[in-house]
Amino acid sequence: MQCLESVLAQTFTDIEFLCIDDGSTDGSPQMLDEYSQKDARIKVIHKANGGLVSVRKLGVEKAAGKYIGFVDSDDWIDPNMYERLCDAAIKSDADLVSSNYWQEGSYSNISKDAVEAGVYTGAKIDELRNRMILDLKKHDKGLSGSLCTKIFRASMLKKIIPEIPDEIRVSEDKVTSLTFILECNTAVILDEAYYHYRINRESMFHVDDPNYLLNYHYVYNYFRKLYSHKNFTEYMRTQAELYIVQFLIKGINTQMGFSFRNLMWIDPDWIKSPDLGKNIALYGSGDLGRTYEKHIVESSDKAFCGYVDGDIIPDDYDSIVITMKNRDTSEEAREKLIKLGVDPKDIFWFKQEEIFWKYVDAMGLNREM
Repeated sequence: MQCLESVLAQTFTDIEFLCIDDGSTDGSPQMLDEYSQKDARIKVIHKANGGLVSVRKLGVEKAAGKYIGFVDSDDWIDPNMYERLCDAAIKSDADLVSSNYWQEGSYSNISKDAVEAGVYTGAKIDELRNRMILDLKKHDKGLSGSLCTKIFRASMLKKIIPEIPDEIRVSEDKVTSLTFILECNTAVILDEAYYHYRINRESMFHVDDPNYLLNYHYVYNYFRKLYSHKNFTEYMRTQAELYIVQFLIKGINTQMGFSFRNLMWIDPDWIKSPDLGKNIALYGSGDLGRTYEKHIVESSDKAFCGYVDGDIIPDDYDSIVITMKNRDTSEEAREKLIKLGVDPKDIFWFKQEEIFWKYVDAMGLNREM
């Protein structure tokens, strides 16, 4: 409901809404039909369940607009999102406009791209492509693959999205965005965030998946087909292969049902910092936070005080550790804690990186070719 209401509230009015029911059995098809009777801009398509790629292919095929955007049903968007993105697209005659997004869970924070805001065209579009998959110099994600933070020139997307294999069920957004950016001539990157991604611990991304390796086998095979593209560089190939390595590590740690998790990228030595004190509270309860909690509980000389929940801070803490991997978002969390009255000297953040980044630097893989 919140998702659809946020879409209908857009200040950009020259818009159509394609709502695709992918074989839902929860009553949402009937709700969509009721909405379509109230608002002529809404068109509902019912189909048998076929997965996310098939949904997006059908939506792109049926879309009539000049630009196409995507919103997932669990999330919501700001009222001015498509007005801002379309204004940027029209101003620069862009094929692609991308923005940042909010992560919404027990706390809210902005997830930002490692790519600077600006207009990328001519020689600069090559620079953007070389940072699309991963930013090897910054040890960061590069340009977010999310389709939901972007708008795409429809005429180009209609040619590209049929190339994405239906069997790809992970990293669908990344491979689609990558394929598109190999073809586009002008892209605009915005620094603002308009999309709100709801963090759902029970989502399929957090459920053990016995087909995990097979799923990334499909992604790797698709990457290999792109290697021969005229705009796909050797530097991008390095990123693509490290991207697969990253998810193999993630699978071993969190997705494949192994009894021990997060063994290969969270350095447990953070807890040895002499300034932490005994009683530790945590800001952020994601995968990193839960691993930190286990480190504390298993420690012989530390005690876990609980998580910061909104504006509620656990009592009797000696320190609060921010459990976010990104330094910029951790700084935002730090400022929030200070505003809540936490002494800056009691706030800690520890850099945590996947182990493969050490090899990227040691092997000189961060040098553009």
